[in-house]
Amino acid sequence: MKRLLGVCAVLSAMAGPAMAKDYDLGYARIGMMMGQFRFAAWPAGLSVRCSDDVDRPKEVDRLLAMPRQMADLGAVRCALLKVDEAGKYSAATRRVGGSPVEVAATFAPDAGGTKRLVQLFLQGPRDGFDGLVAHFTARLGPPAETDGRFVRWAEPGKEAIVLHEEGDTALAMMIDWKMQEAMNAKMATRR
Repeated sequence: MKRLLGVCAVLSAMAGPAMAKDYDLGYARIGMMMGQFRFAAWPAGLSVRCSDDVDRPKEVDRLLAMPRQMADLGAVRCALLKVDEAGKYSAATRRVGGSPVEVAATFAPDAGGTKRLVQLFLQGPRDGFDGLVAHFTARLGPPAETDGRFVRWAEPGKEAIVLHEEGDTALAMMIDWKMQEAMNAKMATRR
């Protein structure tokens, strides 16, 4: 009997972390390495470019702009881009929840120096709000909070939000709060 209880305890301990939500949307997940995001299976004709690319196209500098304090810590902004017939880069869209959304992310070095996803941003049309909520709910389960314009999923150290402010756009975000707070603490010590 003691042996059976011991085996059950070990199996329960092993199952616990596997049951936790990993905030994985398929193409992006909290804590993923920058290279994994950059070289993910994006649709043909699209690519990820980042603020630290020495050969980044100048026309996307504004899209990839980072606050100086974050850049000084090694943080990097990346975005999904497309190239037109003239060779000009611009924000690309990917269908998420049935609507086209622009995809951007912020990466920062972890304690070992590996750049990991801290913030993910999806921006699409306002009428895509319900589809984004359904997409996140399918991946993350029922939300912790909702009020019609704001839907939130939260677990210790991570959070996802889908919102609109009665305007033309809907915004979805995922945040790794452990990485974000570590970055905030480093910025506070540099003031």
